[in-house]
Amino acid sequence: AGEVTGSAVVEVDGNMRQLPGSANEINYTIRGEATVVEVLPGRYLFALLGGSEGRFYAAAMDRFPGMKRQEWLQRIPHQTEPVSLLPDQVPMLVTFDDITKPETVRRVDPEDLAAVFGEGVRLKAVTLEITREAVTQGRVEGVLGWLGPYPEPALGPATGRTTNIPFYRKVHMGDFIRRPL
Repeated sequence: AGEVTGSAVVEVDGNMRQLPGSANEINYTIRGEATVVEVLPGRYLFALLGGSEGRFYAAAMDRFPGMKRQEWLQRIPHQTEPVSLLPDQVPMLVTFDDITKPETVRRVDPEDLAAVFGEGVRLKAVTLEITREAVTQGRVEGVLGWLGPYPEPALGPATGRTTNIPFYRKVHMGDFIRRPL
């Protein structure tokens, strides 16, 4: 009963290089872990890492239409206020029917948490903020004791199918945690 919150500090390092023809390519390295929130006793919601590198830029584009990526990259270290994400910018959210079994992972609709967690449960907000705090460590491993090292395998065994692939094969351990190699 009441509001619950969660947070995680993730390091996103962008490194830009000039490509032939004046195009720029940015390679990102992510270090950290997914945000985990205990929504109900023993029932967890995870905001996965995938797409973290572009999420802040997408949110900034809504606030500063027309800003070029190069200009944004120069301004981003000075971003001091949190940015609220729009529904289409929210990271993929997942939960587990049985937290001890990785193959029971399932996607959660950010606009309908009640479908998974029960009546009255909703997502109030997702925000991103630039901080100098240390990268979060240990929370995800504390909940997902079976989590292996990064680079990562999928959450369940291969099925041999090329169509109708189960969701657990599309989610990888690296969506939950990324450490330096």
